Parts: sequence; C-alpha cells; structure tokens
Amino acid sequence: MRTVVSALPAYLRQSLQVMFQYRGEIVLWAVWGVVYPTVSMAMWSAAVAGSKNGQSIGGFGPRQFAAYFLLTMVVGHISTAWDVYEMGRLVRTGALSPRLLRPILPVWQSVADNVSYKALTLTILIPIWLVIAWLTQPMFSTDRTHLLFGIIATLLGAIVNYLWCYNLAMIAFWATRTDAIGEFWFGASLFFGGRLAPLTIMPIPIQKIATALPFKWVIWFPCEVLAGHTSLNSMKGGLINQVAWIALGIVVFHLLWRRGVKRYSAVGA
Repeated sequence: MRTVVSALPAYLRQSLQVMFQYRGEIVLWAVWGVVYPTVSMAMWSAAVAGSKNGQSIGGFGPRQFAAYFLLTMVVGHISTAWDVYEMGRLVRTGALSPRLLRPILPVWQSVADNVSYKALTLTILIPIWLVIAWLTQPMFSTDRTHLLFGIIATLLGAIVNYLWCYNLAMIAFWATRTDAIGEFWFGASLFFGGRLAPLTIMPIPIQKIATALPFKWVIWFPCEVLAGHTSLNSMKGGLINQVAWIALGIVVFHLLWRRGVKRYSAVGA
C-alpha cells in the first residue's frame, strides 16, 4: 500500500496532463452529465403541472424535483466511471501489457484518471450547477446531519460504482467488446438508480428490484440524504448497504483479476 500512496501523485500529474490535451472532449463529456438530468427535471415539472392537483406527484413539487435532479447532476458526476468501455481497448490492443509490468495494479492508474477528470471538470460544472439552481429555485430540507451523511454516502456511492464498473470491465479478458455491457449498466442505472425519477414514485416492483441491486446506493440514496428526505436510521442502514457492496466488489475484483490476467497472458500478451 505504501507503493500505491507514493505513486499516486505521479499518476495524478500524468492524468491531468493527458486531460488537458483532450480538454475539448472533456468539456463535452462533462456537459452531457448536465443535459439528461435537466431534461428529466423539466419533464417532471411539466408532469406536476398536468397532475390532478397541479401541485405535486408523490410528494414532489417542481422545486423538490429541481432539488433532486440538481443533486443527481452532482452525485452522478462524482460517481461516474468509464472503465467498462476502456478495458476492452486496453486488452484488444495490448496496451494493458506495459501497465502490468509496473509494481502496482493497473487499476490505480485508472483511479488517478477518474479523479483527475472529476477534479478538472468541476471548474466547468460548478458555474453551470449554480446557474441551474438560480433558475429553478430548488427546495431542500437538509440539516447538518443530512449534509454529513450525504457527503459520506456520495463518496461511498462513487466507490461502489467504480468498483463494479471495473469488475464488469474485466469481462474484456474473455470478450474484448464490452461497450454493450457498459450501455446495459447505464440503462439499468436509469431505472433502478433513480436517474429517471426518484425511486419512491416508481412502481413498487421496480423499487423492490432496486433494493437488491447496487444502483440505488450510487445515485438515489446519496441524493435523498442530501435533499434531507431520510431518517437517521435509514441513513445508517443505507451506509451499511454501501459498505457491503464495496466489500463484495473487492472480493469479486480479486477473483476476476487473477483469472483474467492468467487468461490474458496465456493468449500472447
């Protein structure tokens, strides 16, 4: 672990240098993370206006929807991960080979890339988020306890998503095209992670399925906590679920990595 800690600053500097070379693409990726929640926000606000009482749907009025989807922008950015798309290219082209020669696992370089991207794009996104907040006037019920638990939940949710995206990415050792898997993962997160709508207003079957999957703990749970919609017991229970998914993800990572690297080496890497 000491080797990892000493190497991460160099990885972060290298990642930032690469990000600056592709700053145009990075801006587009970052802004895309704002577009979908904004469309959802507008859609649900219009749905409230057309509802029976014209005031709320499932306890969410226009300003509550604005708060929720604004939070999905923030939490979604912090928890984003793309290795499920990248690993296939690394395996297919052999670019993974030099990374395997280093004294630390390649996953740490990917972590550095992930952190660098998020830190760099915050300079673009924070002003956009502030403008959206000014235009939509979101309503929060957040106190200091919710804020503290919400920050922890957001960080844990980011780890959950990163770990499981990387675990899915390692399928590339057996099937080098993983783009479809990545699209499936993102599509599932729309329905079961609260990106399409708050889970509390989704059909009961979807809510039950979501409870057994990791997506709920990546987006919906941190957003609900930060919005101030959860009790103390629910917050504690949610954090336990996040830690459990992280622990399981680490176990799966070690199993897949050992077998995957053996297969990669066996085919001429």
